Amino acid sequence: MKLCYLYSDITMNGGIERVLSIIASELADNWGYDVTIVSIYRTQDTPPYKFSDKIKIVYLSDSPYSGSPGSFHRLKLQIKTLNLIKAYFKRNRFDIIAAQSFPCAFMAYLSGIDRSRIVAVEHVYYGYYNKLMRMLRNRIYGKFKWVVSLTQNDTASFKKCLQNVSTIPNPVVFGCNSPSTLDSNKIISVGRLEYQKGFDILLDVFKEVNRLYPLWTLHIYGKGTLREALSDQIKELGLESCVFLEGVTKSIDEKYRESAFCVVSSRFEGFPMTITEAMREGVPCVSFRCPNGPEDLISDGKDGILVSHLDKAGLTDAISTLIIDKSKRKEMGKAAFYSIRRFDVRHVAEMWNDLYVDLVNTTSV
Repeated sequence: MKLCYLYSDITMNGGIERVLSIIASELADNWGYDVTIVSIYRTQDTPPYKFSDKIKIVYLSDSPYSGSPGSFHRLKLQIKTLNLIKAYFKRNRFDIIAAQSFPCAFMAYLSGIDRSRIVAVEHVYYGYYNKLMRMLRNRIYGKFKWVVSLTQNDTASFKKCLQNVSTIPNPVVFGCNSPSTLDSNKIISVGRLEYQKGFDILLDVFKEVNRLYPLWTLHIYGKGTLREALSDQIKELGLESCVFLEGVTKSIDEKYRESAFCVVSSRFEGFPMTITEAMREGVPCVSFRCPNGPEDLISDGKDGILVSHLDKAGLTDAISTLIIDKSKRKEMGKAAFYSIRRFDVRHVAEMWNDLYVDLVNTTSV
């Protein structure tokens, strides 16, 4: 089967790019798919994540994917690429075109690609866009062959106005054979240094945590536009000796395993890879019940702790619980190590294969 993943820029560093490298490589290597990645833009020379040698990567433009989401600059960029998208898919035919995220799906729609072959893959939670944009998105998604969301809650929301939707979670690749020891005094948090991830909230919370437990440290991994602002906040709160902005690391698995537990303070999420990455190492997570995602991954009180959304006091209490009770921490870590295996990449690939085969069999040629 000829499968195409249409994405804005595969050379960027983020969750969607990482997921594509995992699932596309699995389908190409072990399921016999002829996979092409069509990247509309090219900010860096090469993708930051490894793809199977069997996968073909095509760049429609050498232009960087610049500008902030929703900006006029980015809108101009997207308008300029419509003819490139249209021309490419006129020359190249695929059984399935999996458009990653609404902006890519929107450009595919405007470009006039055969909608009966398009699967829109939604990577953010249902309410991410404002009401007007949601109405536009849902109208367009209704024209496509199928829509895939990451969580059951999002699928339920889509089904209020769409029938062509189902849930397939992000995949997890496992490497270690035993849970982490969780013996350190280090707390880890991972993500882009952007408003969505709520690191400013976490710093406010950690001020109180540090007062109660001065021997514990917080290590934040990631890069983004808010690094300077977060650095200033750390200084203002007097946390320079216990909170560290570590930047990006190529050994994030090791950093998880060096930690006692992970904290996710996001304002909103789709399917938080930070949680799956921590749990696969046997590291329990404390997370806000942000819409949506964490509740699909964490069983509260069993393999992690869920906190009411944006509840700073609740987050402080949950962090304190895992600091104080080492046996509970280890128990949750072991449970996380095994429970997350339901998202094994082979199982998720089977879900995608079943969907694609079914859709191709019902698509007129």
